[in-house]
This record gives sequence, C-alpha cells and structure tokens, in this order.
Amino acid sequence: MRLTDDERRMLDGAYGAAKARALDYVVQFGTAFGAERLVDVIFVNYPAEMSIYKGQVEDLVEYAETGAEVAVTTVTSTLACDLEQWDKLGCPRELYELQAQAVDAHKRMGLACTYTCAPQLCGFIPPKGSYIVSVESSAIIYYNSVLGARTNRGGHLTRYSAITGKYPLMGYLLDENRIGTHLVKVNLTADDLREDCDYSALGFIVGERVGSEVPVFDQLGVPTQTSLLALGATLATSGGAALFHAPPHTAEARDVDDAFKGRTPKEVIEVGRDDLRAAFERMSTIPAGGEVDFVTLGCPHYNVAQIRAVADFFRAAGARVNPGVRLWICTSRMAKRLAEFDGSLGVIEAAGGFVVADCCPVESHMRIPTCRDFGLPVPNVRAMVVDSFKQARYVRDLIGCETAVRTRDECLKAAVVGRLQRV
Repeated sequence: MRLTDDERRMLDGAYGAAKARALDYVVQFGTAFGAERLVDVIFVNYPAEMSIYKGQVEDLVEYAETGAEVAVTTVTSTLACDLEQWDKLGCPRELYELQAQAVDAHKRMGLACTYTCAPQLCGFIPPKGSYIVSVESSAIIYYNSVLGARTNRGGHLTRYSAITGKYPLMGYLLDENRIGTHLVKVNLTADDLREDCDYSALGFIVGERVGSEVPVFDQLGVPTQTSLLALGATLATSGGAALFHAPPHTAEARDVDDAFKGRTPKEVIEVGRDDLRAAFERMSTIPAGGEVDFVTLGCPHYNVAQIRAVADFFRAAGARVNPGVRLWICTSRMAKRLAEFDGSLGVIEAAGGFVVADCCPVESHMRIPTCRDFGLPVPNVRAMVVDSFKQARYVRDLIGCETAVRTRDECLKAAVVGRLQRV
C-alpha cells in the first residue's frame, strides 16, 4: 500500500502510540482487501459498544485508557438501554451500570454520544462524494444512496478510522462499485405507497432478490425522507444492500440509464400490489383479533415530526395504552428533547406510552441470550406489532416473539385495544 509522508509519520509514532497502532490496523485491513492507498474521512459513525455483548464494554474501557482520541467528527450508534429510564423499561441494573461505563469511555475518547441508528436525522449530513465510515445498516445505505456520501459497511475497525481519520480506498468508495446491478420496475400507485411501512415492504421484497448488490428503482413515486429511510433499512435487512439508486430522488444518477453507466442489468425485478400484500402476510404471524403485549415504533429511530404524529393520535383518540401492552416510541435523545419542548412527550407519557432514547427492543435486555443471563422470561414478549419490516425481522429472530407489520396508526390502535385489528 502506498502511504503519504504524513501517514508514514503517523505509523512511525509521530502522533503518539495510540494513533500508530490504530493506523497499523487500518493498513492491514486495506492490504487484505487489495486497497492501493488510504483516503481521509471527514466523519465516522461508530458502533457504540453494547453491554448485551460479552466483553465489548470491557474492551472499550481498556482501549480508552490508552489515551486514544478521535481525529474527526464521530457519532455513536445505539446502546443496550435508555440511559435515563432503564429501570422503568425493565433493564437489569447490572446491565445498565456496565453500559454506563461505555458512555464514560466514549466521552474520554471525544465521541459525540448520539446513541441513535439514524444520525442523519440529528444533523450529521456529509456532502455528496465525501468519504466517511459508518456502521448501522440503515444509516450506511442512506448515506450512500440518498446523500451520495461514500462508505462501506463498517465494523469493529471503525474505531481505528475514528482515531486516525483514515480508511482504505476500496469497496463503495470506488466509482465502479457504485454502478447499478438490478433494475426494479415499481408497478405501484401512490395509494400503494402511501405509508412508510409500504416502502419498508418494497425494500424487504427487493432486498431478498438482490442480496448485497445495487438495485435501481424505476418510478418510485414521491417518497419522503422517512420513506426513503424505511426503504433502505429493509433493503439492508432482507439482503445486504449498502447502496441503491432511485432517480431522481437519490444523489448520484440523473436517470435510470445513468445509474447503469451503459451496463445491462443482471435482472429485471417487477414489484406489484400483490407482492406487497404477500410480504405483509408473510411477516405477520399474529392472527386478526389476536392479543398483543408490545407495540414498537421507530425502526429506524423516529424523528420529532413522527413523534408528534403519535401524540396527535392520542390527542384525537382520547385513549390510553392498554394496561397489558408496552408501547415504545424509539428515537434519538435530541428528538426526544424536542418532543418534550413541544409537548408531544407529555401527551404520549400521559397516555401510557414510553418515548425511548438510546436503544430499541432488539438492542436491549429483551434479547433471548440476555434474558437467559439475567433470569428474565424467554421470550420477553409474546406478540409485537411494528411499522417496520426491519424491526419485524429482527424481533422474530432475536426476541423470539410473534410479529405483525401495520401502519403507524394501526399499531397505535393495537396498543390501545390490546389486540391486532383486522385491515
């Protein structure tokens, strides 16, 4: 690998031992994948070490004690508990106290402690064409696709890019790997793609077909920011996609032909109304009228407008959450503070719901192995209704409960009556 003079000085220890060791890891990583050189990154989305994974927090604390500090703006993904109301949500004290050690370590390293899966909703918007490093599948695909920044799927080595500000030039940082591979003809009307969960279903269907390749959507309708976020999140969940094009709504391709750069699509995928209906049926294992004990909204994390819409539902309905149901609205701490300021938080809490920051059910004490470790019921939830195919897939696998995917308002109606309503 060709290194610049400054990179060689860093590797030789001119900027301290922590940076030298970190850059050595980055160089080894890039060499393994055949990268010819490193690039400067302007932003890192870092995997917040979660206490539900054995050894992660201990490793982080030990690393922070080396004096390592981040070199670029670095935000953090979700934790395993809400730092301010962990006890109300059923998190064991031991798990919370271990997670709190991670927070202290993050602060010592200079990280912005955002603890959200959607940092782009908190103002972290890298420009088109910029090199970044990101974790969290829904953030990665949004940054690549909607914003046109360039990132691969980050992992544990993201730590070392944050410390050095460097990443190997490879993968989705290269033009040739950002070209479309599959053409998706969207044979759906505006009525079919009315809700974010409809876009979530579309992403789920296409992700299963394209795997980790690059789909190009033709005639996507008029998506919103949150519907594009929902689409990308499930593309990355049912498959392994890290980039899609949907001209003219995404950043890089002027039209469908431009997305393929003269190449012929490997496959043409057509998605119609029946496909969407079948996806909802397949991911919904709770029968109509069946009892529900958990409702979750916010996968990816809700923004303040979405939280306000939940509050508006309860204002209009004049109803409360059923005593047998837990309702979580998952969001970032920033959005929660705004919701508190505008009164939405108070309305939701008065109705018996929780606005949950820093985490979500699948990244919490409710995971099957964690429940077993702490003597909690397994599964911790019997039947969960969600508005996201990503959440449905994960809670089924990681919490082990029955699921149903519905619109936001249908989820909230289920929370009020304690049963899944017919549609």
